[in-house]
Amino acid sequence: MPSTTTRRLAAVAIAAGLLMAGCAKDDGSATRTDCSSGSSAAGGSSAAGGSSAAGGASADCGTGISKDDVAGSTDDPLVQKAVDGYQTYVEEQVNGLVTDTKVFTDAVRAGDVEAAKAAYPTSRQRWERIEPIAALIGDTDGAVDSRAEDGVKDTESPEVTGWHQLEYDLWVKGDIADSKDLADGLDDELQKLQAGLPDLKITPLAVAKGASELIEEVSEGKITGEEDRYSHTDLWDLNANVEGAKEATTLLQPAIKKADPDLAKKLDTAFVEADEALAPYKDGNGWKSYEDVSDSDRDALKAKFSALAEMLGDVPGALKLS
Repeated sequence: MPSTTTRRLAAVAIAAGLLMAGCAKDDGSATRTDCSSGSSAAGGSSAAGGSSAAGGASADCGTGISKDDVAGSTDDPLVQKAVDGYQTYVEEQVNGLVTDTKVFTDAVRAGDVEAAKAAYPTSRQRWERIEPIAALIGDTDGAVDSRAEDGVKDTESPEVTGWHQLEYDLWVKGDIADSKDLADGLDDELQKLQAGLPDLKITPLAVAKGASELIEEVSEGKITGEEDRYSHTDLWDLNANVEGAKEATTLLQPAIKKADPDLAKKLDTAFVEADEALAPYKDGNGWKSYEDVSDSDRDALKAKFSALAEMLGDVPGALKLS
């Protein structure tokens, strides 16, 4: 096993070679990688349904937001008000994310396995609410939210950094004595995200498409349990994705109601149904293990979220965003 210092240096070298405004692969089957040139990791399937062999081209990547989605503007004051509100929301989430994650990383640095396990899912909530936007800044997504290829025992592989490597150390290895560098690295990357946020202009299309992509990622990926495969804390992430998509949609609703009242009504109903579908899995102030969700229940959740994602996919067209 390479030392944590070696892993960290290798990770820095890899991150330096990635496009600063790129997005990151997130299909759960391969380590995330740069997608600015349309390449994906070996055997990975793209978020848009494309697939690639090693080094091959993929149709899309990450959460589906690209640099093209942070272009454009709007003449609709209702949409612009929503964008302004969402910019504030993202800033609040990022600031809270840095603080929440430090609770987790402090526990790792202290060597307290149980405290780190308890703080792991809560540290990720704000990230999951705004991931499509956060992933636009540098290689944040790849650096903090990557996972190792299925079946590869070396989840200690140097290019795997961030939450899920620490998740592996906590739940699989049960040993975080050598995880301090990873904890430091996670804090560093989130501070870079925080520092880079003022330079990111969030645009109408990014807000609308980001909401859709959050739910699409749930219905096409997270619903399988791929995200938190070691801790099975997936329901925390699923709920946070819904919360983030709901916030963006709520801000856009005045404009949607004006442009397409029927769509606005359907979205209101769909979000209520999404909350109701998740409600049985609440556990106090948290969520049950995803292992407690049966295959049939996962199928039912998938159908619910797929329908919501499709509705959200109609929002850019209804608001004439491009």
